[in-house]
Amino acid sequence: MSHPLRTGQEYDRLRARSRDLEFAPAWTHLLARADEAVKAGLRPADVGAGWGHAYYCPDHVVLLDFDPARPHEHRCPVDGATWRGESFDGGWRSVLNGHILNGLSTCALVWQATGQERYRDHVADLLLDYADRYPKLPPHGQHVGHGRVTGQSLEEAVWGIGIAYAYDGVRDSLGAVDRERIETDLLHNIGSHVTDQLLHKIHNIECWHLASLTTLGVQLGEKSLLDRAFAHPHGLAEQLREGILDDGWWAEGSPSYHFYMLSSILVAALALRHVNPGFLDSPRLRSTFVAPLTMLRADLSLPALNDGWISIALPLGVGGYAAHYEQAYGLWNDPADAAFLRTVYDRGVPRLSETALLMGPELRAAGAAPPRPRRAIHPASGYAVLSDGEGRAERGLLVKYGLHGGGHGHPDKLMLDLHAFGVRLAPDPGSPAYNSPLQGPWFRQTLAHNTVVIGEVSQPEAQGRLLAHTAPALDHPGVVDAAVSWPVDPDADRGPQGSWLREPRRVHVPAYAGASIRRCVLWKSAPRGYFLDVVLVATAGEEPVDLAWHHRGTLVVPDPADLTGDLGMPDWPPGGEAYQFLEDVRRLPAEPGWEVAWEVDGAGTRMWGLDPDGATVLVATSPSNPPAERQATLLRRSCGPRTSYAAVVEPIDGDAGAGVVRAVSWATNELAAGGPLRLDVVLAEDRVDRWSVSFGGRGDGASEAVVEQHTDGDVTTYTCVLPETW
Repeated sequence: MSHPLRTGQEYDRLRARSRDLEFAPAWTHLLARADEAVKAGLRPADVGAGWGHAYYCPDHVVLLDFDPARPHEHRCPVDGATWRGESFDGGWRSVLNGHILNGLSTCALVWQATGQERYRDHVADLLLDYADRYPKLPPHGQHVGHGRVTGQSLEEAVWGIGIAYAYDGVRDSLGAVDRERIETDLLHNIGSHVTDQLLHKIHNIECWHLASLTTLGVQLGEKSLLDRAFAHPHGLAEQLREGILDDGWWAEGSPSYHFYMLSSILVAALALRHVNPGFLDSPRLRSTFVAPLTMLRADLSLPALNDGWISIALPLGVGGYAAHYEQAYGLWNDPADAAFLRTVYDRGVPRLSETALLMGPELRAAGAAPPRPRRAIHPASGYAVLSDGEGRAERGLLVKYGLHGGGHGHPDKLMLDLHAFGVRLAPDPGSPAYNSPLQGPWFRQTLAHNTVVIGEVSQPEAQGRLLAHTAPALDHPGVVDAAVSWPVDPDADRGPQGSWLREPRRVHVPAYAGASIRRCVLWKSAPRGYFLDVVLVATAGEEPVDLAWHHRGTLVVPDPADLTGDLGMPDWPPGGEAYQFLEDVRRLPAEPGWEVAWEVDGAGTRMWGLDPDGATVLVATSPSNPPAERQATLLRRSCGPRTSYAAVVEPIDGDAGAGVVRAVSWATNELAAGGPLRLDVVLAEDRVDRWSVSFGGRGDGASEAVVEQHTDGDVTTYTCVLPETW
C-alpha cells in the first residue's frame, strides 16, 4: 500500500493502539469525532468562506455558537445576543469548513484502523465534492492573501494540508478515476493557488504556504511544488535561518506564534522525511522545541507576549501543544520529549491527540529524563527572567527588552510580567481575538503594558539592550538592567526589505525623538523576598512621562472609596486614544511615598512607591484579557526632561496582610541628577534591608553590575553600582 505522507508503520501503530488501554482515551476521542462527523453529514457551502477570526463576539471576544442550520444568525454564548452580517456569515462558513476538515481527518484515520467503509465513504464523497467545487470558486479575501474555499491564503494553505492527509488515508481504496479527479481538480489546484499567494517574506504565514506546498508536492509526487518550497529566496531553509533566532525563539516575539510557526515547520518536516531527510537535521529546527521549555513556569505556562493568546499564560497552557512533542518524539526519538510529555500528562492534561496514536512514545515504558535547563536570559529575543522558588512557591518576573516582533509586535519595551504562586498577577495582556474593537486602540498600545509612555502616545518600534544581569542567590540580589533609546531620525535604522519581521515601519513620534528609558530590577530571593524596580527616563522636552502598572483583580489598599475623584487635572483625559479606556480614575494622596495592594485568585501584590516632586499618582480600572474583565491600573505621571521612579514590590501568597515587608522608608532619590537612591525596607522580625543604588559615577566606565553585601547585626546593606553608559 502507498502512503506518501504517513508510513505503514504509523498506520500499524494506530491499529495496535486502538486496542491498547494506555491509549484508550485518545482512541475513544478520535472515534467519537469520526462518528459525529458521519452523523452530522455536513456539506461545503456554495460560496467561499470569510476570515476565521471574524467568528467571535466583538463584545466578549468568545467564539460564537456554531449552528449548522443557521448560517445567518450567530449567537454569543455569554449573553445570548445574536450577531448578523456578511462578516459573521463568512466566519460561520470558515467554522463549517473546519468541522468538515476535522471529520475528514478523523474518518480517514478510523478507516485505516478499523476498515469500516462508512468512514472511507465519508472521506471519499467529500473529497470528490470539493474536487467538483474547487475549480469554480473564485479567489477572494481581504486579510493577507486570497483563498478559494477559505477567506485567506493562510487558511487555504492549512486547509490544503488537511485535505492532503485525509486523501493519504483513503487513497489506495479509491479507483483510478476518483484518484485522478481528486489529485488533478483538487490537490493540484490547491498547490497552484497557494503558489500564486506566496509572500516572498520571512513570515509565519509564508511558513504555512511552504508547508502546504511541501505536503501537496510529496502527496502528488510533483517536484515543482517542492522546488517552490525550497528554491526561492524566502523558502523553508531561509525561514529557519532568519526567522528562528539564535536562542531558539521565532522572531515575532510571541510564544503563541512560536508554536504556530512550529506547527507549520513540523508539517513540512513530516512530509520531507521521505524525500529530504536532511531537513530534519537542522539544529535551528530542534532548538524551537527546546526554547519554550527553558522559560517554562512551574504551572507549565508562558507569558502571552506580543500578539499572544491568553490560553498559553494559563496553568498547563503549554500542555495545549503536547501534540507537537508527540510528533517530535516520532521524528527524533528524543527521551527528553517523552519526559516532557510525561510531566504534562501527569499534571492532568488529557492525552487525546491523534499524533499520540500515530507517533508518540509509550510513556509507561519511558525512562526518566532531566527537565530542560532553565535560562535566565534569552539574548536574541530580549527576555530576561528573575525567579526563585519551586512548584507552587515559584515567583518570577520577566523583563522584555529586545526585538519588536514585526507585525505581531507590541510597543512595550522594558515591560514587566509578574507571575507568582501559580497566578498571573501583573501580566503582559497579550491579545484577544483580532476582531475585538479593543485590539488596536488598547492591546496594541503602550499604555496597556507595564512600562513607560512618553507624551501620551505609544512607543515607536525599537530594539532595547541588556546592560547587566546577575542571577539571584540567597547572599546577593539578582539584577536585570536594560535600556532602550530612539534616534532623532526615525529612518536612521531601517531594516532590510523582504522580511515582515524587519520592514521599515517606523513613524516619526516627536515625543520619543532622542528619548531613552532605563529599567533596573533588583530581586531579593525568598524567604523575605521582594524586588526593587527603578525606572529612569530622559526626553528631549517637557513631555508627560507615565509609568503604567496593571494588576489583575482588585485594589484593596487603599480602599478606592477613600480616594478622591477630583484629579486636579483639568486636561484629563489626555488626547491619546488609549487613555479613553481608563475608567473609575481616582488620585492617591500627594505624599513623598505611598503604598498600594491588590488581590486576585488567592494571591496578590503590595507596592511602595517614590516619585519625583510634583508627580501625580492615579488608580483606575482598564480592560483585561479577556476584555470583558476589568483590571486595576496604577498610573504614575511626571514630566521630562529627566525623571525617575522607584518602587518596592512584594508578591504575596495570600491576602494583602500576609507579606513580610512591613514598611519602606525612602531616604534620598537623586537618580535623575546622577546621584544615588537610598532606602530602608523594614521586614518582619525587626529586620531591615538598607539599599544604596547608583548608576555609574565611579569614573571607570563600569560595564557590569557589582553587588556587594555587608551584614551588621540584623541590618543587611546592599550596595549596587550599575553601568553608567546607557
